Amino acid sequence: YGEDTETLVGLATEVERRLADVPGFLTVRTDVDRGSPEVQIHLDRDQMRLHGLEPRAISGSIAYRMQGTVVSTFQVVEQSREVNIRMWLEEGDRETLEQLRKLRFQTPAGGEIPLEALGTFYVDRTLDNIRREDRQTVLRVTATSAMDDAKRLFEQMDDAMRGFELPRGYRWDKGARYMRMEDTDRSQVFAIIMAVIFVFLLMGVLFESFVLPLSVIVAIPFSFLGVFWTLYLTNTTYEFLAVIGTVILIGVVVNNAIVLIDLANRLRAQGASRLEALSEAGRHRFRPILMTTFTTVCGLIPMAAGNAKMIGMPYAPLGRTMIGGLLASTVLTLVIVPLCYTFFDDFRILVR
Repeated sequence: YGEDTETLVGLATEVERRLADVPGFLTVRTDVDRGSPEVQIHLDRDQMRLHGLEPRAISGSIAYRMQGTVVSTFQVVEQSREVNIRMWLEEGDRETLEQLRKLRFQTPAGGEIPLEALGTFYVDRTLDNIRREDRQTVLRVTATSAMDDAKRLFEQMDDAMRGFELPRGYRWDKGARYMRMEDTDRSQVFAIIMAVIFVFLLMGVLFESFVLPLSVIVAIPFSFLGVFWTLYLTNTTYEFLAVIGTVILIGVVVNNAIVLIDLANRLRAQGASRLEALSEAGRHRFRPILMTTFTTVCGLIPMAAGNAKMIGMPYAPLGRTMIGGLLASTVLTLVIVPLCYTFFDDFRILVR
């Protein structure tokens, strides 16, 4: 983003050079690459003054001869309408660059001089159109890739752009897609936090304590270990549907811990010691926990192994996320949750 288009073209060329070395990108193009070649005439001011010619008159004359200009109108009486009369060079006289060079102009002294004597000709590729956002000119650099991991690509882009200095008043960003990703990530983090809070408050009401539910909440981060290891082993990108699976997982993985801790609390209310209550709850809830977990996992296998898609996004990451989290949480629920229960119970007694 900046004010001067030529400066932006120079900056975009440097960005294109830097991104071309990123291994994840297949092609890198700028808006200039999409533009059309055009003939540019740089007039020599000394020659213009010598022959008494004005640059504006020269440019206007070239435009009239090449593009034409309306000089008058013709009245069609029979049809009661007017037709514009446009004057320009014949098509055969404006086809080649050499013909443009030979265009002649009348000088105040009465002579004629060709256009090639008044300036230098260049053929350059320029922008088809100039985009502006927030009162600044925008020039885009677009990179294409076959990789699915967009976050990894943006990290590689940051490495390539490190040390890239811009003139005062110029800036760059990673584009609209990166902005959408950032917004989505913030929304997903907020959803995860809210899910954990609601689960914690619900268990606080159930257990009539805000300390013991922490032993159930511990199952959530340990289930994330199963999520990430499963995605790593299956070479699956942690994308949008995988995040949705993580949010759903927060409400599912605590179920096994809740039934375990709830039974332990009821046994303690009946007079059993804490160790006896936890051991008995583990024996009684071991089979139901395994049954509910494996029935859910088996139901998710077709989704995790299939190739079904929703608006271009595969369902498989959702199924793999749920399976990995459930398996990890089931194993750790029977070990970590009773252990944390004793810690937090000791802490509650200590506080009292």
